[in-house]
Amino acid sequence: MTALLIVLVNVLMLVTGQLLWKITLNRYPVKSWDGLVTIMLQPAMILGCLLFAGATLIWFYALSRYDLSRIYPLQSMAYVLGALGGVIFLKESMSLYQWLGIFLIIGGAFLLSKS
Repeated sequence: MTALLIVLVNVLMLVTGQLLWKITLNRYPVKSWDGLVTIMLQPAMILGCLLFAGATLIWFYALSRYDLSRIYPLQSMAYVLGALGGVIFLKESMSLYQWLGIFLIIGGAFLLSKS
């Protein structure tokens, strides 16, 4: 597998986990420490945690095979996909400046990851 594909899988798992956490927390806002048990036992929260753990294992694999200076900039795609996920799945809105920031992140990651 190529570095790009490995990091893409990692980022997709991270972002999906974050979206599942946000969906769960929108349904069950944290109101007290006691409420955290209920939140942590929600299926979407558990799945999000499993995805995060799996993504961490994939990241360990990537770190063992590729230069950090090459793959770490690709991790910034998590910011891009996370923001897009918020817009698409959570009906959040972004300002013109936020969209500009997204394009700058994409451009910067592209330039930094060139070998």
